Amino acid sequence: MKLNRLFIVVALTSGLLLGLLILTIPAALPTQALVMCDRYVVNGGDNSFPGNDCSDPHSPCKTIQYALQWAMDGETICVADRSDVAGPATYYGTVVITKSVVLDGAWDAAYSGLGWSFNPVPCVPEDVVIDGDGLQRVISITHASPTIHCFTITGGNAGGAAEEPNHGGGIAAVNAAPVILNNIISDNYGCTTMACTDYGRGGGIYLVDAPATAIISGNQVINNIADDATWGQGGGIYLEDASPQILTNTIRSNRAGHSAGDGGGIAVFEGSPTIVGNHIQQNTAGRAVLANGGGIFVHSSAPVTIARNLLEANVALRGAADPGFYSTGGGIHYHGPLAFIHDNEVYGNVANLLSERGLGGGMYLSSLSDAAVVRANVLARDNRASYVADGNGGGLYLAESEATVANNSIFGNIAASDTPGYGGGIYVKGGAGLLLNNSIVQNTAVLGAVGGWGWGGGISARDSNVCVKGNVIAENIAISAPNGRGAGGGIYAFNGAPRFIANQIRSNTTGGGDTGYGGGLALTGRVWVEGNEILDNRAPGLTVSEGGGVRIASSGPFTLTNNIIARNAVSITGSGVVIGYSSAGRIAHNTIAANLDGDGVGIYIKGHIDISLVNHIVVSQTVGIVNATPAAIQVLADYTLFDGNGSNASIGVISTHVVPGPAALLADYHLSSASNAIGQALPLTWVSRDIDGDPRPFGLPDVGADEFVKSLWLPLVLRQYP
Repeated sequence: MKLNRLFIVVALTSGLLLGLLILTIPAALPTQALVMCDRYVVNGGDNSFPGNDCSDPHSPCKTIQYALQWAMDGETICVADRSDVAGPATYYGTVVITKSVVLDGAWDAAYSGLGWSFNPVPCVPEDVVIDGDGLQRVISITHASPTIHCFTITGGNAGGAAEEPNHGGGIAAVNAAPVILNNIISDNYGCTTMACTDYGRGGGIYLVDAPATAIISGNQVINNIADDATWGQGGGIYLEDASPQILTNTIRSNRAGHSAGDGGGIAVFEGSPTIVGNHIQQNTAGRAVLANGGGIFVHSSAPVTIARNLLEANVALRGAADPGFYSTGGGIHYHGPLAFIHDNEVYGNVANLLSERGLGGGMYLSSLSDAAVVRANVLARDNRASYVADGNGGGLYLAESEATVANNSIFGNIAASDTPGYGGGIYVKGGAGLLLNNSIVQNTAVLGAVGGWGWGGGISARDSNVCVKGNVIAENIAISAPNGRGAGGGIYAFNGAPRFIANQIRSNTTGGGDTGYGGGLALTGRVWVEGNEILDNRAPGLTVSEGGGVRIASSGPFTLTNNIIARNAVSITGSGVVIGYSSAGRIAHNTIAANLDGDGVGIYIKGHIDISLVNHIVVSQTVGIVNATPAAIQVLADYTLFDGNGSNASIGVISTHVVPGPAALLADYHLSSASNAIGQALPLTWVSRDIDGDPRPFGLPDVGADEFVKSLWLPLVLRQYP
């Protein structure tokens, strides 16, 4: 469903403003003390000295909370390590902040006979520790805009907190705009036991109702747990109705929940945060039942930006799943209309590690509107939906979405380790989005399964009207097991009305087992296949193999037009194309050439509906066109140029208006000036362009996929299809 125009304009304007804001952020964050001090704190200071307001560096206070009592908005409280004492300076207890102050830990203090001296030092957050001692939250912030710089914030447990219990073990900020810079936030808990009064949210950081001026940047958010008893959200960071900038942090080895969990690294519920330039690694959403978003979980009706992050080795579900649930999004789980997800590197993430049923190893994206942006991401290096069985979408799972997914590199991903597995690179469920100019290479639907099935090594689509346009879909495998059964080495589609336009579909294979359907494409539904190069695909099978290039079966009305289908192979039936038991199709202007391994048949047709083929070139085949059920159907080949075939057609194929050769094709199967296909076709009102997007004249078009023009033909990615 399309969003209303006003919402789109507002969202895009917000995205532009956020982008400009990001560009103004300094490339290097501060590495030493921020400003001079107004209040001073050091272990060994004195809170009891009469009238000590912490403003004299020679007579500092002992605790941060005492200094906060004296501080006013805009002041800086310098909290020091001691150079005269070995080890870090540790400050225990909860720090409650209700003022817009600066807490700065990049300071050193030493005591001499003349008193204390304070000096700014390079930021080493390990040197100044604020510790909750495992009993309480470390820092609470309300109704203020403080800056917290250069501390280790650890030992927090929000289970017994008076305000927002079980939320924000390290830092909890409500109705506040904190700036959190260059800290180590580690080993904190939102909730640790079944006795918690609520589910744990935000093991490291918890932000609610935070504006875009809130910033979390340059921090290490490590080993935090939102809920170590049941269901948790936001192992590292939890955001609710919040729009902070989360920039250049390392968010590693956090966990959302003990059983169920959402967002091992980051969880977002409403709001418009900007998540840019972070390393989000080895986080876990949950360890049993179900989990979503090992790295990032988003559920928001407002726009969220996720850009230029590294998401690596995150796991949504690490333990035993409930058989009734799917776990989703090893790297990212996103649900909402308006995402801006671009330029991320997504490597080796897993939706379900130890049990069955996983969706979206790299990303799980659902309910995206046509204004959403998913572009220029790299999803690679064995993102996996399921490390056991029943995995859909090794790289990307796209559900009920209208978004354009463009210019992404999706390679080396696996849907499942055991049968069933759908969509090694991409799985599309429902929706009518656009997959545009992506590279989808060397993905596998099922890695190995005795007698099992894999569907769609590159792409699998179900009940979808998706348009797949201008992509390179190459070297994908439906199932890798020697005895496996595969359908759609490059693409598998079931039901719906998907369109496959101007793609390069090359060197894909169904696998090496006893059954193979559609080395390049295996399609069912009201499919539209136009302007593709379908080359060097294979559908091997010891018992059944059909359609080295394309197999269309049990389909509604379909279109197969302007394709070059060449050098494809099968073990048994239909080296080029198989059309079986399908409703009336519009089959025109294809070039079928040199599909020789197997039976060497260019076009193999079986079923119970009469089929007409118009304006084809069929060259260098053992048999050009075969009607496998001549007693049941009639196959009409009209305006066909046959050249160099062992035989042109079988019994039951009626060939009319035969175009004499030569075909005189170039090495890329386009027409040369010597081809007799030029000007010999029957004009078809519904075919206005050729495979390269060149216009076909109303009178005297050319036979085959290519319309001969004197100028150079355009590559696939530049073709002008509507």
